[in-house]
Amino acid sequence: MSGIKKQAIWLLGSNTISAILQILQISLLAHHLKLSELGVLAIVNMVLMVAMILQDMGMSSYIVHMQEMTRRDQSTIYWINLLLSFLTGCLVFVASWPIASFYNMPDLTFLVMLASFNFLFLGSLSQYQSHYIKAKKVILLAKIEIISKIISFLFVLFSILKMDLRTEAVIYGLIINSFARLFLMSLLGDKSWRPTFEFNSAICKPVFKYGIFQLGSQILNQFRTQLDVIVIGKMLGADSLGLYSLAKDLIMQPLKLISPVINRLALPRFAEVQNQSDKLGGAYLRGTSVILLFSMITFFSIYLLGPVIIKILYGSSRMGVFNILPYMLLFGVLRPMGGLTGAVAQANGKTNIEFRWNVIATSIVLGVTTTVFFIPQLWYVSLSLSLSQLLISFFVFPCFIKPIVDVSFKSYLYKWFPQALCFICLIYIVKFFDLVLYPFW
Repeated sequence: MSGIKKQAIWLLGSNTISAILQILQISLLAHHLKLSELGVLAIVNMVLMVAMILQDMGMSSYIVHMQEMTRRDQSTIYWINLLLSFLTGCLVFVASWPIASFYNMPDLTFLVMLASFNFLFLGSLSQYQSHYIKAKKVILLAKIEIISKIISFLFVLFSILKMDLRTEAVIYGLIINSFARLFLMSLLGDKSWRPTFEFNSAICKPVFKYGIFQLGSQILNQFRTQLDVIVIGKMLGADSLGLYSLAKDLIMQPLKLISPVINRLALPRFAEVQNQSDKLGGAYLRGTSVILLFSMITFFSIYLLGPVIIKILYGSSRMGVFNILPYMLLFGVLRPMGGLTGAVAQANGKTNIEFRWNVIATSIVLGVTTTVFFIPQLWYVSLSLSLSQLLISFFVFPCFIKPIVDVSFKSYLYKWFPQALCFICLIYIVKFFDLVLYPFW
């Protein structure tokens, strides 16, 4: 078996286990927590996703981008990243009060404060992880993540069932997962990856020049991804956000399965052929086809089995999730293509182009989401996800792909648009004739 196939299998296996554990945890929460509590957790998660970008600032990707680095330079990046992580944790801690006030949800204060302690580990963690990816030790990395996530899940399970903890159990589990990953990565990683007490100020300028654009790109990316959570939480309240978050989780779990495989396999290999435009273009188009096919099969299956999946995972009282699920499916199919495009930009060091594109993409999402104020319904918020992603998939070529990858618009369009149309037609037929599988019990 070739190296890349073996790595892909391990990555897929690791992410499958991770997705299963996450789904089981969501199921546990759906059965034991109120919808309002699920809505509060969705807001905490949104805050953490944005904050995690601030603590990294693209430095982990910079290590992969730079094929050769001295240990002194590696240590410099490590200490900068550690400081950024600490400062981000402090920022999240202080921001807990205004966030809770904005949403008028007092429970948010303690949960956001508690979550801020996770940043004590994230700075070191992201650096070690980048070394594993650069060295193509993704199999060992996958094993570490499996072990850490199992430990974290078992803690959350025990905390809710035996200790009567509620939303805070999820945050404690998050912190335990980060600590376990950092401990195992540092223990099993190459000794040369460990930082020394050295600092090279000369490398700071290129690092921040690379990182500042990626920081802006990722913040904008997260903003447009989490904009629906912000709007629903403010306009429709915690209960509606809780129901919506359950539906979106059914879409996001497969995406969480696909995206790490794209980043960890594509990024180092795109970096190797960054100066060979023909090979880079061919790799990009092949990747687009594979990702789209996998996404279509996955999300069509989820829709067909939707009522069964929802009853098993969330219970009969949460069947309202299925009413908004079909409007999100196209978002799930097209979204992974963006991860591949981002990997190309990072591998080539062209994060400035990625930043400009994210400004445009965020403007598109913001424009579509603005219409929600005229139709403040959950189904329309769900539809706006898919509409935004469809527009982004068109505009990404002239604004982002063309300046980086040597492929024609026709070649790019051929790889996804006909398939997306077929997918929409299939979903419409299934919905119109009600061909989904309902639970028989």
